[in-house]
Amino acid sequence: MIGTGDGSRIVRKNLVEKKHANGERALSTEELRTRTQQLSLREQIERNHFLLERLYAASAGIIQALNGGDVHAAIGEILGNLVGSEEVAIFHYKKADRRFVHAWSVGVPNETLRQFSSGAGMMGRTVSQGLTQFRDRQNEAHLLPCEKNLTASVVLKSSREVVGVILIFGLLPQKSGLEWVDYQLLKFLETYGAVAIQLHGLQKNEMTP
Repeated sequence: MIGTGDGSRIVRKNLVEKKHANGERALSTEELRTRTQQLSLREQIERNHFLLERLYAASAGIIQALNGGDVHAAIGEILGNLVGSEEVAIFHYKKADRRFVHAWSVGVPNETLRQFSSGAGMMGRTVSQGLTQFRDRQNEAHLLPCEKNLTASVVLKSSREVVGVILIFGLLPQKSGLEWVDYQLLKFLETYGAVAIQLHGLQKNEMTP
């Protein structure tokens, strides 16, 4: 009968019978619980190791860019290689006159950049709320036509001050959506990307005669 709720008992019984048939000792409930906990902890360790590898690669890329490269391009490379988007735009935010200035982009049409430069929609909410906005968490009624291909609007915030926004548009074909490790990398860029952009700007000013 379907829906009796005895399926798991049957599976356990079959496993026990199979182990006996193979001459193996059946595991007790406590041993099964311990093995499950071990697998869970191993998965956590492997997942964190996977994240740490990517955070190291991201920080190394930014530091290298600060030593004579372009921080904006480094952020774009991080998003391309580690998150999976080759359609990225970075805007600086000028708090004094509430103005957005296009700083760098790749794979984004000029017309789209122009539409976003007004600061409307998700990008405006990113700044006003000081929080990263994700396309799949938005009310469809509040989305602009130019935001249909937008994945995320990432806040760049240094010492609680919003200094810019990273717009991530389409993801690579093999990627169906953002994953846990992607969200952690974006959190990293929220702070360290903002600090790197500020430092990059100061370095350029020092070099200008």
